[in-house]
Amino acid sequence: MSQRKKENKITEVDDSALEEKIIFGPVPHEFFGFRILRFIVIITWAIIVTTLVWLSIPFGFILDPIYKKYKISKWYSPLEMASRAWSIGILWVLNIKVRTEGFELYKDYEQQPSVLMYSHSSYLDPIVLQGYSPIPCKYIYKKELIYLFPWLFLLAYFVGHIPINRGKKNSAISSINDAASIIETKKYCVAISPEGTRSKDGNLIDFKKGPFHLAMKSNSTIVPVVFFGNNQIWNSNTFFPHSGNLVVRCLPPIKIEKDDTVDSISKKVRVKMLKSLHTRPVDYKTFTDNGIFHTILYLGSLSYIIYTGLNWFGYL
Repeated sequence: MSQRKKENKITEVDDSALEEKIIFGPVPHEFFGFRILRFIVIITWAIIVTTLVWLSIPFGFILDPIYKKYKISKWYSPLEMASRAWSIGILWVLNIKVRTEGFELYKDYEQQPSVLMYSHSSYLDPIVLQGYSPIPCKYIYKKELIYLFPWLFLLAYFVGHIPINRGKKNSAISSINDAASIIETKKYCVAISPEGTRSKDGNLIDFKKGPFHLAMKSNSTIVPVVFFGNNQIWNSNTFFPHSGNLVVRCLPPIKIEKDDTVDSISKKVRVKMLKSLHTRPVDYKTFTDNGIFHTILYLGSLSYIIYTGLNWFGYL
């Protein structure tokens, strides 16, 4: 059996054991200074590289009619390429390696209405999906993030991601209806976590109904996605990530049938995700010797550029 076939083989798991919590291995000790350096990378990257992505917005508006006229894939739009570069770049600088599985299942789904539903237990999840998703996605995010981090989330709004006010039920329902209309008319793929928030321990928590209402209202195909290693590398309990390896796995699409309900679709998605999460990738280790080299290289280069610039303008 080839290595590729070996990696893609998934063993069936007894349904009765699906809701049992997965116990993850311990996180190895790492010099905390390395993690602080990665946090500095995240802050500087969010400011500097996000500014460069802002500069691509005019090109997006100019080229969008041309792309539509000649039916050029959204994959190659300036904003899409800049967003992917932003995500892949920061993962490289943080010394986080990403392995993908099952992406070949979605090579024909770019122009179809779809809702990508992913297991959510890390700050890394949307970053990884933005960089590696097999189809261009728009994301639903909390509206209050625009006020907390305007430089980043106003950009997300202009790029086409969808803010919702989860604190007010009527507003949230209206946002879901608007998102469904956008998905159906523009044939977008929208990414959303059915859990509604990050899991603390890496296991699936209870699903919300909103994402499934969204899928039904927009007549979408559901794209289930699960992660391995993301919670151990950077969970919601800390601002300081580790380096490591993670796997993002796409599962077979789920079509919504005429007799489906929100509850029946939710159960289908949950069972598929749980079965996959109980089946770790072959030959996979979350922590190896990824180290700090890319982080040091980035910070050293950034320091040199800043020093040269200040010296050029006579401030040193």
